[in-house]
Amino acid sequence: MINKIKSANGREISYKHLKNKSKISVLFCPGFNSDMNGNKASHIFDWCKNNNIECALFDYSGHGNSPGDFKNLGIEEWIEDTNTILDIVLNNPAIIIGSSMGGWIAINIAILNPSKVSAIIGIASAPDFTEKLWASILTKKQKLDINKYGYTRVKSEYDSNGYIISKKLINSGKKYLITKNKEINVSCPVRLIHGDSDEEVTLSNSVCIFKRIKSKNIELTIIKNGDHRLSKPENLKTILSTLQNLKEELLR
Repeated sequence: MINKIKSANGREISYKHLKNKSKISVLFCPGFNSDMNGNKASHIFDWCKNNNIECALFDYSGHGNSPGDFKNLGIEEWIEDTNTILDIVLNNPAIIIGSSMGGWIAINIAILNPSKVSAIIGIASAPDFTEKLWASILTKKQKLDINKYGYTRVKSEYDSNGYIISKKLINSGKKYLITKNKEINVSCPVRLIHGDSDEEVTLSNSVCIFKRIKSKNIELTIIKNGDHRLSKPENLKTILSTLQNLKEELLR
């Protein structure tokens, strides 16, 4: 069942909530242009159901079932959306599982709202991806279009229409950059999972987080031949095993 909630700024956020009186909760943060109906999200939700753990899935504004003009949304709004679910829907500080961009958002949540985060699992985390888009991926023509029209489209194997990259997205990311910091101020347990064959967001991104994060309770799992999505059965098994181990650690 899909529920609706309003953010502090009045945006409508769609979410699924698995209610439980468990002592820990799980929140899944999807990637850029992804939603709560993805393979990883569904497996995590089912795992929580089978293990009697409270869980929430949601769509960022402008994604999936959450309305919004994608061209006028960015990292700031999606962090606000995440905080809304943490503050209003869930009963406990959450293990935040962030996929790709969701990993970057999870870290920012732990910096800005640490009392709401019990641990982080980053799956193919994409920190500061907006800066990398501008520096290495967008063509000169696409940058001109962004400055002139406010957005451009980039090709994607996941969407035949391509992805919208907006000026708002690029600019909003600047406030939340983490890899330029000497230390990432996160103290909770962190588990990073990354494929060594990820061509979209390379393994070096998770290595950077691993080296700079303040937490001493951090592990990096490298999946041989793992791609960016990490949605193969053996990848999902690794993700759920990591979640199981974190759950046991937090409940000790």
